[in-house]
Amino acid sequence: MKLWGEITMNKKMGILGITLAAGFILGGCGTKAASTKSADSNVKTIVVGTSGMPKPFTYADENGKLAGYDIDTVRALDKELKQYKFEFKKTEITSVLAGLDAGRFQIGANNFGYNDERAEKYLYTKPTFQDWFVLVVRNNNQTIKQFADVAGKTTVATPGVNFTMALEKFNKTASTKTKITYSQEDPAKQVQDISSGKYDYALIDKPLFDAYKKEFKLTNLKGLDLSTSDEKKVTPRTPYSYLLVSKTDGGQQLVKDLNKAIVKIQADGTQAKISQKYFGEDYVPGK
Repeated sequence: MKLWGEITMNKKMGILGITLAAGFILGGCGTKAASTKSADSNVKTIVVGTSGMPKPFTYADENGKLAGYDIDTVRALDKELKQYKFEFKKTEITSVLAGLDAGRFQIGANNFGYNDERAEKYLYTKPTFQDWFVLVVRNNNQTIKQFADVAGKTTVATPGVNFTMALEKFNKTASTKTKITYSQEDPAKQVQDISSGKYDYALIDKPLFDAYKKEFKLTNLKGLDLSTSDEKKVTPRTPYSYLLVSKTDGGQQLVKDLNKAIVKIQADGTQAKISQKYFGEDYVPGK
């Protein structure tokens, strides 16, 4: 038979054991939480600016969530780069560039092509999309056959993009200027305005035009490929698309990290799947 003192002591020891065990468990949880928090504190938030057009490079889906080739590419890069957390900010295209200028955005994802003016202000990643350009006209148009023929003709264009800058440069030296109407409307609407006869032509990416022609059944339109010399009036380099990176502290390292991840997702087929998803073809650079 146990004496009362023994029973009391055993109970005390039992309670002490439970208390110590609970302490170890809670201590372990606290260590794990602290470790996670410590890891999270080393993750740098990167703000990615995009205008939400042109579709299918960047757009809001039926649920209001950003989607598109550029968006999915950035998300794939985010998965590869554990040291960063990418957050999207949707705004007008001119505000994307202004945000990069001011350092509010660290990345611009908007089907950006290369031009020398931008290269002075921003850092370019490795190319993310193989592009080429066309003049979009109605099938019955017999007056526009090459870039020089846009003189005296009407077009609609988005401010600040390569195509518009090329037309503005053309107007600086042309005796007869092309008539540009500036618009922040979706390029899909701009192409439809060519179809309706509101404007004479549009200068646009061929993959984009092909997607619009199919989606909106624009059977009365055709795309005229630019010659190599005319193509260089739009971009001095091979017509690729890139991500832009702000020239702020950490920009150079961010570009290096992005480039490493771009090589990875292009080599393992991730970006090819994204291209097939949005264009039905493989537009990965170098293919």
